Amino acid sequence: MKSSGIAFIVGIIFIILTDTAFGLQIRRFIRKKWQLSLYVFQTLFFITAILLFHFSISKIKGPESYFWIGKLFGVLVLFYIPKLLYIIVRGIGFCLKKIAPKLSNTLHFIAGCLTILSFCFLLYGITWGRYNYRIDKVEVPIDNLPNSFKNFTIVQLSDIHLGSYGESYKGMEQLVNEVNSLKPDIIVFTGDMVNNFADEMPYWIPTLKQLKAPYGKYAVTGNHDYGDYTRWASQEAKQDNMKRFYHNMHAMGFKMLNNSHIPIIRQGDTLWLAGVENWGKPPFPRYGNLSKALKNLKANQSIILLSHDPSHWKAEVLSSPVSLMLSGHTHAMQSGIRIGNKEWSPSKYIYPEYDGLYQKGNQYLYVSRGQGYIGYPGRIGLRPVITLLTLK
Repeated sequence: MKSSGIAFIVGIIFIILTDTAFGLQIRRFIRKKWQLSLYVFQTLFFITAILLFHFSISKIKGPESYFWIGKLFGVLVLFYIPKLLYIIVRGIGFCLKKIAPKLSNTLHFIAGCLTILSFCFLLYGITWGRYNYRIDKVEVPIDNLPNSFKNFTIVQLSDIHLGSYGESYKGMEQLVNEVNSLKPDIIVFTGDMVNNFADEMPYWIPTLKQLKAPYGKYAVTGNHDYGDYTRWASQEAKQDNMKRFYHNMHAMGFKMLNNSHIPIIRQGDTLWLAGVENWGKPPFPRYGNLSKALKNLKANQSIILLSHDPSHWKAEVLSSPVSLMLSGHTHAMQSGIRIGNKEWSPSKYIYPEYDGLYQKGNQYLYVSRGQGYIGYPGRIGLRPVITLLTLK
């Protein structure tokens, strides 16, 4: 059985079991016939939505498939995570009813509050929260940095995933305005502009073209930019998609650094900016060639590397002369908690370096959790980020 078929069956079973358990726990509120009918109707509505989606998704081609997957996933999370939390907390309270009745009653109250709060929290994450950008201002000391590059500013963008939005999405224009207000010297993009298809890009070219930086805009590819996660009619069709991707990136004003480097010259001094194609650990593709990207560069030079996947840092980059590597990819799993300077995300159990600045000796890695999303159409807890790096 295909994985999509298994996910379909699991989804149906999950809805039935969750709504049955939730219905039993709130049965005193759905005693009237119309109330019960309404409750059964919402269950049938979600089951029907999954059925229609499962049997029609194969007919939805191109970028639209990701858009509708995200919408359905978002609605299911919005309604069923709060229900699941209620079932768990209420269930614990029920088990404690005889041995700790006061605690049991308290847990029943907490279950109700938690359900309402989690619904509001998730609703915010898939509406305004998905483009409520946080500006992270980070200072990075660079060895052998020429004096003219002291306080040189870089805005890092990453993981925009253009195919995840409809044309009414307000976040892209806001992103451009936020970035331009920072007046960076240079803008870099560390991969995953799209989900799979170059056709995701044309509508947003006029908007992203407005990103401005006096020393230019540079980018590398991420694992999603190659179109590896869909079926193509032929290899030629896939190659054509890649050509159009590069054409669209150029139309947005980005120069691609495909296993190459360029000098950034300021007042006669030079800072080297290098980039590799996606280099990831399996199952992610490994098209990057660090040796080629750094060819002829020396250890006493200041080098910044763009590489989409942060796992590349420990695997290869730490043994190179790169001073600072900029990455994305993790999204911090689009979920987590930040209190002051303390942060937690489930992403840390997959990527030890998943968000923020990391140091090993005199070498640094900054991982951006990005501005976009894929799958779940929003952010839970950790806001999307625009990073302003200042070289010191």
